[in-house]
Amino acid sequence: MKIYSNNLFIMMYYFLLISASVLNADSVVFTKADWADWTLQENQDRITDNVWITRKDNQSLFNIAQEDGYSGNSGSSPVGTLWAYTITTAADLASYTSFVTMHGGSPQSLIGDTLSLYLPQDSLYFDVTFLSYSGSNSGGGFSYRRTAVTTSVDIITDDGSVLPDEYALHQNYPNPFNPVTTLRYNLPENSLVNVTIYDMLGRQVKTLINQTQDAGYRSVIWDATNDHGKPLSAGIYLYQIEAGEYISTKKMVLLK
Repeated sequence: MKIYSNNLFIMMYYFLLISASVLNADSVVFTKADWADWTLQENQDRITDNVWITRKDNQSLFNIAQEDGYSGNSGSSPVGTLWAYTITTAADLASYTSFVTMHGGSPQSLIGDTLSLYLPQDSLYFDVTFLSYSGSNSGGGFSYRRTAVTTSVDIITDDGSVLPDEYALHQNYPNPFNPVTTLRYNLPENSLVNVTIYDMLGRQVKTLINQTQDAGYRSVIWDATNDHGKPLSAGIYLYQIEAGEYISTKKMVLLK
């Protein structure tokens, strides 16, 4: 009995150790030191192929994979990211905005707080806790802990690919836009899909998708033209998806 108890204790210990390792594997602590060269890979948090977050010596965060530098207080740096001043599980789509708008001009106030980072181009969410953030003209250093967050139950197929568990239509990105935006949607099963653009009077102006598509995370790009290839005027437009019995509609804003 004593030998059995000892073996059981050892098995439980290794199980807890392995579990902790798996949890830690989803968390990353990234640090860019003051005055460090932001053009070097080790000073960029390369989250995906198109989101590499870094900071110059005296500016805010930017995405060096998609922009040359911080775009200013009226811009959307880091491009390809949206932020919410709450944890991911407490956020909704209306909570997300640009990094600068979120912190209101006081990024150092973020230290110690946990935020939600959303990458709309990749449908990824992270909880981000800032550990440090150097003030203006003091070297551009910052550090944070980034933890991946699963927002829904994924289905893994036999070939290892991941499928969504429910239909969804996401907010277009960027929004507002000029003249190109991306519409994303989730298909949990193979479906006949229609993605259509309407003006605010309910008139159909563009059919983007009208075909059967395999299950998965899907997207389509709209270049603000109608079915005849002519550019549309600025304004609010609706985009709607019909897939099986699922129907959803959202608004977007075209600028000129």
